[in-house]
Amino acid sequence: MALETILLFLITDMMFCLTPGPATLVIVSHALPHGPAGGIRGAFGPIVGVNFGNFIWYGLTAFGLIALIQAVPTAYSILRWIGVAYLAWMGFRMFHGGTSALARQSARTASFGKGFLTGLTVQMSNPKALLFYSAVIPPFIDPDGQILLQFTILAGLTVITETTGLTFYASLASRARKLGRADQAQPLFQKIAATVLIAAALILTWWNLTDSAVQSAFNLPQGNMG
Repeated sequence: MALETILLFLITDMMFCLTPGPATLVIVSHALPHGPAGGIRGAFGPIVGVNFGNFIWYGLTAFGLIALIQAVPTAYSILRWIGVAYLAWMGFRMFHGGTSALARQSARTASFGKGFLTGLTVQMSNPKALLFYSAVIPPFIDPDGQILLQFTILAGLTVITETTGLTFYASLASRARKLGRADQAQPLFQKIAATVLIAAALILTWWNLTDSAVQSAFNLPQGNMG
């Protein structure tokens, strides 16, 4: 893969990663809580989950399985609504957690498993991800080159850009939490984190209902996949 192709992809992918979306909101919601359960440590699980979701998308794209998703859009639509329901459920649960539950959360270490599942769910149920891997990735692939090697390189670059972008937003949330004296304002931060998760669910709901981005992805020609 040519160096100029790699540099162009890095710039393009970084712009996507720095554009706030549901994954960004999930990272922020995990970075806001006080104590070991929040901050960069709290955001680590969902960051890994988002990256793992990207690897799955790369695998689907590399082996032509995106065509299967396009052939059975109902299955992917169900997955997207499951993601919406999961995020909304988490948000409402945090809203009604109460101060005592919040205190217990602050005393615990961050739950990597729950964070990982949240990040993975939002990345796999995000219709913008389907558009990205259907429309943005193929132009960077040379059909005359080693296809799997090129996908491996791009996947590695995405880990760098995705982790950088999400860590940036987690750092901002962690910094805001410290400046806001999270010890005293923790109930407020809990409500903010819950609101952020519900906002992510609403964004996904809007995308699912309008569906224009996904429909355009379904209509894309597949010949350039090599």
